[in-house]
Amino acid sequence: MSISDEKLLNRSDVKKKLLVLDTSYSLEDIIKRGILTSVTCRDLEGYFEHVWTVHPFATIVTSPHWTPRFGKPVWHEFAPSHTFIEGKIGRFTWLKWIPGLNFLGGQIGLLLSLRRLVKNENITIIRVSDMLYLGLFGWFLSRICKIPFMVRVGGNHDKVFETTGQPMQRRLFKNRKVEKRVEHFVLSRAHLVAGANQDNLSFALSNGARKEYSTIFRYGNLLYKGHFIEPEKREDATTLLNDLGLKSNEFLMYIGRFEKVKHPDHILKVLADLRINGYDVNALLTGNGTLLSDLKNMANDLGIKDHVIFAGNQNQEWLSRVIPHAAVVISPHTGRALSEAALGGIPVVAYNIDWQRELIENEVTGLLVPYPDQPKMSEAVKRYLSDPEFAKRMADALRLRAINMLDPQKLNRHEIETYESLIRRFYK
Repeated sequence: MSISDEKLLNRSDVKKKLLVLDTSYSLEDIIKRGILTSVTCRDLEGYFEHVWTVHPFATIVTSPHWTPRFGKPVWHEFAPSHTFIEGKIGRFTWLKWIPGLNFLGGQIGLLLSLRRLVKNENITIIRVSDMLYLGLFGWFLSRICKIPFMVRVGGNHDKVFETTGQPMQRRLFKNRKVEKRVEHFVLSRAHLVAGANQDNLSFALSNGARKEYSTIFRYGNLLYKGHFIEPEKREDATTLLNDLGLKSNEFLMYIGRFEKVKHPDHILKVLADLRINGYDVNALLTGNGTLLSDLKNMANDLGIKDHVIFAGNQNQEWLSRVIPHAAVVISPHTGRALSEAALGGIPVVAYNIDWQRELIENEVTGLLVPYPDQPKMSEAVKRYLSDPEFAKRMADALRLRAINMLDPQKLNRHEIETYESLIRRFYK
């Protein structure tokens, strides 16, 4: 029986199926980074019989050898209950000289394919990871298929705009004012809104989300399982550190994108402050982004070039082994990376911004400093380095809070209960 033909009051005996629209990563990048868990976790250990994850225009970021840039969507069956669909940046190679029209053609074709998929597979819920383009796409698809859609809010767009002064998706939307209208349109029409944390949920509520249909879906169940292993029981990282020219407990660590909104330059300024004051430490920066060249130039200008290691993007297994050997993790503004650091049993200094205050409570689970006061961040790192007992106490307390807050089993149960409530409310 097609779910578009008849809505059922009690669907407890019906297999649930989920369609996810997500542009966070292409499948190529997911495999390279070793973050398949972030996709496979969506079935909630079998609650959803099958999950289809869709990146509507994946070839905007994939390498040339991965898949042709133009054409029909490519379907990857990479797990028994998971399919990854990668849309193309354009439908036809011969139309590449008119990119706007080519993109539109590709997206219309993808929409029609997903409409058939929803009908043929009796998909239960559409989930989107963004309230702008994906939000509009998901809302329209849910309307024509007559099934509920939910939005997971993984960032605070208002605060990002305060930092960058740029729209979130400036290629698609004229300015931030237009984006705000789109966000309100999508959030106010979503059947369910889930923030990745309280800060992100508060942003959603202030931009149209309905409180009675909103909740929090935290990061825990999408993290690599190795991060939950006790730090001292993780695989030895001596070889990895030797390859980097580092020694355990003698380096600061940053994990994240090299973008203005993340403030990776503050790590270099902190390191320069420390070395001027006689602290013989280095800095390990993992990640990549548009600021990489600027950061390398800054390291040279600050005279710390020989004490900074840019390790690039690393997979989760590598990170889970290296994190426990850092002296301090510095988190100017991070998301999932802060969760990974907290589980690594390492003291953390963080700015009081976004969700970071939910995990880092000043002098209880770490050191939280005013945003964006880099000199105070330097002082906080010095305090850790000068007081190892205090640093160890903060690290242990932080790991305990992270385990309690991010327990995958507890989060899975909450998500299942929330989906069940949505299904009962919609299918009546």
